[in-house]
Amino acid sequence: MRILKYYIKYLIILFSCNLFCQNQVKNDTVNEYKYGFRVGIDISKQIRTLIEDNYKGIEFVGDYRLTKNLYLASEIGNENKHIDLDALKYNSSGTYIKIGIDYNVYKNWTGMDNQIIVGFRFGRSQHKKKLFSYNVLDYNNYWNEDNRVTLNDYVEHNNLNANWAELQFGVKTEIINNFFMGISLQVHYLISDKDPTNFENLFIPGFNKVLTNNRYGSGINYTISYRLPLYKK
Repeated sequence: MRILKYYIKYLIILFSCNLFCQNQVKNDTVNEYKYGFRVGIDISKQIRTLIEDNYKGIEFVGDYRLTKNLYLASEIGNENKHIDLDALKYNSSGTYIKIGIDYNVYKNWTGMDNQIIVGFRFGRSQHKKKLFSYNVLDYNNYWNEDNRVTLNDYVEHNNLNANWAELQFGVKTEIINNFFMGISLQVHYLISDKDPTNFENLFIPGFNKVLTNNRYGSGINYTISYRLPLYKK
């Protein structure tokens, strides 16, 4: 809920700046759009890497303009998450890629090239798990004994994978010529995943936390990107 409040505040600031800039521009000529590749990085994962001891991650983003409002888009990244709970201790790490399209529903004024984006992605992750310790479920634990099993050596599960569909809602604003800042909210639906033996995937790189009996997930990213213009149209 706190992340959603920050997300809404960020949108309000972006739109306020956008409206202010639009009031300075006369809409008396045909807008000319730049076509080319746009590449960038998700700075939210860099911030998490700095402030969270048990997390490391990086994500690169990119898109290519197909038409005035349609973009071919992709994200590729790597995440490493170490989780130490009362019930278990494990590590999840791997790479992921997401490919799809973005559609801009915003009508720009002359000289502006901002986007309010509705997007779709297909995501796939290749990852591995390391299990260090876990609690044994005991319904007859009368004496409240410690049921945690600490392994002499961790158990590693390799060649795990997951596939999901994803909807994205966000904005991208051109802050200076060809440089953009953006934010997007992501809603995931887990299509399939390969679980470790006698265990479940609790964190999937690129998908985020996995809840038992719930195939939905969510995420958010903040991006800085640069467009390499090829031609105008």
